Amino acid sequence: MTLQQMEYIVALNKHRHFVLAAEACGVTQPTLSAMIQKLEEELQVKIFNRDRNNISPTSVGAKIIKQAQVALNEARRVKEVVADEAETMSGSVRIGVLPTIAPYVVPDFIYHFREAYPQVDLFVDEKASKSLLQDLRYGNLDMALTTTPIDMEGLLEVTVYVERFVAYFSNLCSKAQELMLSGELPAEHMWILKEGHCAANGAQSFCKNKEKGNHIYEAGSIETLVRIVDRNGGYTVVPELHLNFLTEQQRQHTAIIRNDPLAKRFVSLVVREDFVRERMLNAVLEVLKQIIPQHMLQSRMNRLPIKL
Repeated sequence: MTLQQMEYIVALNKHRHFVLAAEACGVTQPTLSAMIQKLEEELQVKIFNRDRNNISPTSVGAKIIKQAQVALNEARRVKEVVADEAETMSGSVRIGVLPTIAPYVVPDFIYHFREAYPQVDLFVDEKASKSLLQDLRYGNLDMALTTTPIDMEGLLEVTVYVERFVAYFSNLCSKAQELMLSGELPAEHMWILKEGHCAANGAQSFCKNKEKGNHIYEAGSIETLVRIVDRNGGYTVVPELHLNFLTEQQRQHTAIIRNDPLAKRFVSLVVREDFVRERMLNAVLEVLKQIIPQHMLQSRMNRLPIKL
């Protein structure tokens, strides 16, 4: 079994098409097919089911492919360790970001990171929480910018900033601001994201009855929620950094929720426990430190660098 063969089965599992997988690996389709067949013969198992309209892994094949991906990631890390020790920062870094964090962080992060580290290949992938952690644990991502607390088994976190939630209400709701300032947030008038605001104990915890709330439309973005509130009444809760996305008129319809201890979220950079690229980790943290308002930064961010 070779790393090349592992690359081929991972590619075929991804594309589910021999020609597309071969193109992704830079070889001909007969070469890829022959190498995968040779691996199956060596292992004496069938890795893929093949028919004219469908290519899918067998039960044991799925396990082999998963392990092959881990092996490929570990092999790549050998090169990354060398790159991290080089005088000039180089190599690549793959960062996953939650959709409800990305709009406020990613544009400026890409700009400043590329300015500071032009020889590093930067890849940023926006993913939902479950996929984010899964890809991080499998090694498909190097780091994840997500809300915590989460299941930290096998992971390490550095809290980057703490962000308050802000109530955004419609001008159709005459007593909304008074209610929100008092912490009384009527669930039946609240518009929510499909998966809540990033965390199970986040926005939906403001509701006294989680079974209530507007479920006519499960929004996929905070910007959509704001527009729904403007048009249909009611209210939602948005992260503090979203205030920069509102017009001056819209900002008049916001209120900091001061009485609820859960009216904030912790945003952290998470890596696997076996992550070894200390310089790269600190490079990412330094750029994040530049773009997050000082009053939101966790105190640890002022004591960089982080030692692994």
